[in-house]
Amino acid sequence: SGGDDTFKVERSLRFNMADSAYLNRTPSSASDRKKWTYSAWFKIGSESQPGRFLSAGPSSTNRTNIFLYPASSLQGIGFYSLVSGSLVAQAGSDFILADHSAWYHLVFAFDAANSTTADRIKVYINGVEQSVTYPVNVSNIDHYVNSTEAHYIGKGADGYPFDGYLAEINFVDGQALAPTDFAETDDNNNWNPKTYSGSYGTNGFYLKFADNSSSSALGTDSSGNGNTWTVNNLS
Repeated sequence: SGGDDTFKVERSLRFNMADSAYLNRTPSSASDRKKWTYSAWFKIGSESQPGRFLSAGPSSTNRTNIFLYPASSLQGIGFYSLVSGSLVAQAGSDFILADHSAWYHLVFAFDAANSTTADRIKVYINGVEQSVTYPVNVSNIDHYVNSTEAHYIGKGADGYPFDGYLAEINFVDGQALAPTDFAETDDNNNWNPKTYSGSYGTNGFYLKFADNSSSSALGTDSSGNGNTWTVNNLS
Protein backbone atom coordinates (compact mmCIF):
# COMPACT_ATOMS: atom_id res chain seq x y z
CA SER A 1 0.00 0.00 0.00
CA GLY A 2 0.89 3.64 -0.38
CA GLY A 3 2.11 6.52 1.79
CA ASP A 4 2.96 6.83 5.46
CA ASP A 5 -0.66 7.43 6.48
CA THR A 6 -1.88 4.23 4.80
CA PHE A 7 -2.92 1.38 7.08
CA LYS A 8 -0.27 -1.34 6.89
CA VAL A 9 -0.52 -5.00 7.82
CA GLU A 10 2.74 -5.70 9.63
CA ARG A 11 2.72 -9.48 9.99
CA SER A 12 1.21 -12.70 8.69
CA LEU A 13 1.43 -16.34 9.71
CA ARG A 14 2.87 -18.95 7.35
CA PHE A 15 0.89 -22.20 7.59
CA ASN A 16 3.03 -25.05 6.31
CA MET A 17 0.88 -28.06 5.48
CA ALA A 18 3.69 -30.50 6.31
CA ASP A 19 3.92 -29.07 9.85
CA SER A 20 0.19 -29.45 10.60
CA ALA A 21 0.19 -25.81 11.70
CA TYR A 22 -3.09 -24.42 13.02
CA LEU A 23 -4.81 -22.32 15.68
CA ASN A 24 -7.64 -23.57 17.88
CA ARG A 25 -10.10 -22.18 20.38
CA THR A 26 -13.25 -23.48 22.09
CA PRO A 27 -15.73 -20.72 23.07
CA SER A 28 -16.97 -20.87 26.64
CA SER A 29 -20.49 -19.86 25.57
CA ALA A 30 -22.48 -20.08 22.36
CA SER A 31 -23.51 -16.95 20.50
CA ASP A 32 -25.04 -16.24 17.08
CA ARG A 33 -24.77 -19.49 15.12
CA LYS A 34 -26.74 -18.15 12.15
CA LYS A 35 -25.03 -14.84 11.37
CA TRP A 36 -21.35 -13.87 11.28
CA THR A 37 -18.58 -12.50 9.02
CA TYR A 38 -15.06 -13.81 8.43
CA SER A 39 -12.49 -11.48 6.83
CA ALA A 40 -8.87 -12.41 6.09
CA TRP A 41 -6.04 -11.67 3.70
CA PHE A 42 -4.41 -14.79 2.32
CA LYS A 43 -1.69 -15.97 -0.03
CA ILE A 44 -1.82 -19.46 -1.50
CA GLY A 45 1.00 -21.94 -0.94
CA SER A 46 -0.25 -25.34 -2.10
CA GLU A 47 -3.67 -26.18 -3.55
CA SER A 48 -3.15 -29.92 -3.29
CA GLN A 49 -6.13 -30.24 -0.93
CA PRO A 50 -9.08 -28.13 0.26
CA GLY A 51 -7.32 -26.24 3.07
CA ARG A 52 -9.56 -24.79 5.77
CA PHE A 53 -9.72 -21.06 6.54
CA LEU A 54 -12.14 -21.55 9.44
CA SER A 55 -13.74 -24.68 10.84
CA ALA A 56 -15.88 -25.61 13.84
CA GLY A 57 -17.38 -28.82 15.12
CA PRO A 58 -16.73 -31.92 17.17
CA SER A 59 -15.88 -34.39 14.39
CA SER A 60 -15.50 -35.06 10.67
CA THR A 61 -19.22 -35.85 10.44
CA ASN A 62 -20.34 -32.78 12.40
CA ARG A 63 -18.57 -29.61 11.27
CA THR A 64 -18.87 -26.27 9.48
CA ASN A 65 -16.02 -25.25 7.15
CA ILE A 66 -14.87 -22.38 4.95
CA PHE A 67 -12.19 -23.71 2.64
CA LEU A 68 -10.12 -23.21 -0.50
CA TYR A 69 -11.05 -25.45 -3.40
CA PRO A 70 -7.99 -27.39 -4.65
CA ALA A 71 -6.52 -26.80 -8.10
CA SER A 72 -8.16 -29.94 -9.47
CA SER A 73 -11.59 -28.52 -8.64
CA LEU A 74 -13.11 -25.02 -8.92
CA GLN A 75 -10.17 -23.11 -7.39
CA GLY A 76 -12.57 -20.91 -5.45
CA ILE A 77 -14.00 -20.58 -1.95
CA GLY A 78 -16.17 -23.36 -0.59
CA PHE A 79 -18.54 -23.85 2.33
CA TYR A 80 -19.76 -27.11 3.82
CA SER A 81 -21.83 -27.77 6.94
CA LEU A 82 -22.81 -31.10 8.47
CA VAL A 83 -25.01 -30.81 11.58
CA SER A 84 -26.01 -33.92 13.52
CA GLY A 85 -24.63 -36.00 10.66
CA SER A 86 -26.81 -34.36 7.98
CA LEU A 87 -25.55 -32.16 5.15
CA VAL A 88 -27.37 -28.87 5.74
CA ALA A 89 -25.35 -26.53 3.52
CA GLN A 90 -22.97 -26.74 0.58
CA ALA A 91 -21.89 -23.78 -1.51
CA GLY A 92 -18.98 -22.54 -3.55
CA SER A 93 -17.69 -19.73 -5.74
CA ASP A 94 -15.94 -20.40 -9.02
CA PHE A 95 -13.48 -17.48 -8.99
CA ILE A 96 -10.11 -18.85 -10.15
CA LEU A 97 -7.33 -17.92 -7.72
CA ALA A 98 -4.58 -18.24 -10.29
CA ASP A 99 -1.84 -15.99 -8.87
CA HIS A 100 0.13 -17.65 -6.09
CA SER A 101 2.33 -14.56 -5.70
CA ALA A 102 -0.64 -12.31 -4.85
CA TRP A 103 -2.43 -11.48 -1.64
CA TYR A 104 -6.19 -11.96 -1.85
CA HIS A 105 -8.79 -10.52 0.51
CA LEU A 106 -11.65 -12.83 1.45
CA VAL A 107 -14.85 -11.69 3.10
CA PHE A 108 -17.34 -14.47 3.83
CA ALA A 109 -20.67 -13.18 5.16
CA PHE A 110 -23.03 -15.83 6.56
CA ASP A 111 -26.70 -15.21 7.30
CA ALA A 112 -28.62 -18.49 7.55
CA ALA A 113 -31.89 -16.78 8.51
CA ASN A 114 -31.94 -14.40 5.52
CA SER A 115 -35.37 -14.50 3.89
CA THR A 116 -33.70 -14.65 0.46
CA THR A 117 -32.12 -18.10 0.31
CA ALA A 118 -29.52 -17.07 -2.28
CA ASP A 119 -28.30 -14.28 0.04
CA ARG A 120 -27.51 -16.56 2.97
CA ILE A 121 -23.88 -16.76 1.83
CA LYS A 122 -21.97 -13.88 0.26
CA VAL A 123 -18.37 -14.33 -0.89
CA TYR A 124 -16.19 -11.36 -1.79
CA ILE A 125 -12.67 -11.50 -3.24
CA ASN A 126 -10.78 -8.18 -3.25
CA GLY A 127 -14.06 -6.36 -2.66
CA VAL A 128 -15.93 -7.96 -5.57
CA GLU A 129 -18.92 -10.18 -4.86
CA GLN A 130 -18.54 -13.64 -6.42
CA SER A 131 -21.13 -15.87 -7.98
CA VAL A 132 -22.07 -18.65 -5.54
CA THR A 133 -23.65 -21.97 -6.45
CA TYR A 134 -25.65 -24.02 -3.95
CA PRO A 135 -25.61 -27.81 -4.38
CA VAL A 136 -27.35 -27.81 -0.98
CA ASN A 137 -29.08 -24.58 0.10
CA VAL A 138 -28.23 -23.21 3.53
CA SER A 139 -30.66 -24.42 6.18
CA ASN A 140 -32.02 -21.85 8.61
CA ILE A 141 -30.67 -23.67 11.64
CA ASP A 142 -27.78 -23.29 14.09
CA HIS A 143 -24.49 -24.24 12.45
CA TYR A 144 -21.28 -24.99 14.40
CA VAL A 145 -19.48 -21.65 14.10
CA ASN A 146 -20.07 -19.75 17.38
CA SER A 147 -21.03 -22.97 19.16
CA THR A 148 -19.17 -24.31 22.21
CA GLU A 149 -17.45 -26.92 20.02
CA ALA A 150 -13.80 -26.67 18.99
CA HIS A 151 -12.95 -24.00 16.38
CA TYR A 152 -9.91 -24.10 14.09
CA ILE A 153 -8.00 -21.74 11.80
CA GLY A 154 -5.65 -23.35 9.31
CA LYS A 155 -7.20 -26.82 9.44
CA GLY A 156 -10.61 -28.42 9.78
CA ALA A 157 -12.44 -30.51 12.34
CA ASP A 158 -12.01 -33.10 9.58
CA GLY A 159 -8.31 -32.35 8.94
CA TYR A 160 -7.23 -30.76 5.62
CA PRO A 161 -4.60 -28.21 6.70
CA PHE A 162 -4.33 -24.89 4.89
CA ASP A 163 -1.04 -24.19 3.13
CA GLY A 164 -0.11 -20.54 2.67
CA TYR A 165 -0.19 -17.23 4.51
CA LEU A 166 -3.01 -15.70 6.57
CA ALA A 167 -3.06 -12.11 7.83
CA GLU A 168 -5.38 -9.56 9.40
CA ILE A 169 -8.17 -11.95 10.41
CA ASN A 170 -11.35 -10.27 11.63
CA PHE A 171 -14.28 -12.38 12.78
CA VAL A 172 -17.50 -10.55 13.63
CA ASP A 173 -20.17 -12.39 15.61
CA GLY A 174 -23.81 -11.52 14.87
CA GLN A 175 -23.39 -9.37 11.75
CA ALA A 176 -23.20 -10.08 8.00
CA LEU A 177 -20.91 -7.30 6.78
CA ALA A 178 -19.62 -5.89 3.50
CA PRO A 179 -15.97 -5.92 2.36
CA THR A 180 -15.84 -2.12 2.71
CA ASP A 181 -15.92 -2.61 6.48
CA PHE A 182 -12.43 -4.13 6.24
CA ALA A 183 -10.79 -2.63 3.15
CA GLU A 184 -11.05 0.19 0.62
CA THR A 185 -10.01 1.24 -2.86
CA ASP A 186 -7.28 3.87 -3.15
CA ASP A 187 -6.84 6.55 -5.83
CA ASN A 188 -5.05 4.02 -8.05
CA ASN A 189 -7.90 1.52 -7.77
CA ASN A 190 -5.89 -0.82 -5.54
CA TRP A 191 -7.78 -2.77 -2.87
CA ASN A 192 -6.10 -2.09 0.48
CA PRO A 193 -6.82 -3.10 4.09
CA LYS A 194 -8.15 -0.61 6.59
CA THR A 195 -8.89 -0.71 10.30
CA TYR A 196 -12.22 -2.35 11.17
CA SER A 197 -14.01 0.12 13.45
CA GLY A 198 -17.18 -1.79 14.33
CA SER A 199 -18.11 -4.10 17.18
CA TYR A 200 -17.11 -7.77 17.30
CA GLY A 201 -19.87 -9.47 19.28
CA THR A 202 -19.42 -12.10 21.99
CA ASN A 203 -17.18 -14.57 20.15
CA GLY A 204 -15.67 -12.11 17.68
CA PHE A 205 -11.91 -11.70 17.44
CA TYR A 206 -9.13 -9.85 15.64
CA LEU A 207 -5.87 -11.66 14.91
CA LYS A 208 -3.16 -9.34 13.62
CA PHE A 209 -0.22 -11.51 14.77
CA ALA A 210 1.59 -8.40 16.00
CA ASP A 211 3.03 -9.95 19.18
CA ASN A 212 5.81 -12.35 18.17
CA SER A 213 7.48 -12.33 21.59
CA SER A 214 6.64 -16.04 21.88
CA SER A 215 4.92 -18.72 19.84
CA SER A 216 1.83 -18.62 22.08
CA ALA A 217 1.55 -14.83 21.71
CA LEU A 218 0.89 -15.23 17.99
CA GLY A 219 -2.70 -16.21 18.82
CA THR A 220 -3.46 -13.04 20.79
CA ASP A 221 -6.89 -11.53 20.18
CA SER A 222 -6.66 -7.75 19.62
CA SER A 223 -10.42 -7.11 19.50
CA GLY A 224 -10.68 -6.39 23.22
CA ASN A 225 -12.74 -9.55 23.77
CA GLY A 226 -9.87 -11.68 25.01
CA ASN A 227 -10.76 -14.50 22.60
CA THR A 228 -7.15 -15.61 22.19
CA TRP A 229 -6.31 -18.72 20.17
CA THR A 230 -3.95 -21.60 21.02
CA VAL A 231 -1.00 -21.89 18.63
CA ASN A 232 0.01 -25.32 17.30
CA ASN A 233 3.21 -26.06 15.34
CA LEU A 234 3.92 -22.39 14.57
CA SER A 235 6.89 -20.46 15.93
